[in-house]
Amino acid sequence: MARERIRWPLVVDRAREIVDGYAPLKVTLRQVMYRLAAEGVLPHTPPMYRRLSARLAQARRVGRFPDLIDTVREVHVPPAWPSADAFVREMPDWFRLDRTAGQEHALYVAAEKDTLRQQLTGWLEFAGIPVLIVRASAPSPTPTSSAPASPTNNAKPTLSWWATSSARARTSNATG
Repeated sequence: MARERIRWPLVVDRAREIVDGYAPLKVTLRQVMYRLAAEGVLPHTPPMYRRLSARLAQARRVGRFPDLIDTVREVHVPPAWPSADAFVREMPDWFRLDRTAGQEHALYVAAEKDTLRQQLTGWLEFAGIPVLIVRASAPSPTPTSSAPASPTNNAKPTLSWWATSSARARTSNATG
């Protein structure tokens, strides 16, 4: 592979298929790179990652590639409404009961990479499962120091986490 000339139109097409396969969820450039490297389409090297980034950005600018998750250039805008009536109409969508009320355990999902935050939140928000970013290769087995207490009960936090250096998902029951 290292000696072959990269056929970028084919790489961009395959990358688009990968991204479209996750729809309606979005993915990161790193996820696309990992998939292309795993398939043998591109070598997994920093220079190739930068080239892929440039090629996909170029394709996005001309409308030939979908948007990716980009936590670096994300603009955080607080919610606003054109009127109090508009806010009141949207309030029911914001209301949510604590899904752990009355349960013995409260589930939290954690990942070590902030790039996974948007994706995990997108997958889990409907279920009311909080997402934590621990920014370490191995989080503490007890999430009590970083996981907020449930406001309505005393459920024991249960942390499910993914370490990108390991393909396995792990679960830790916090017992104190």
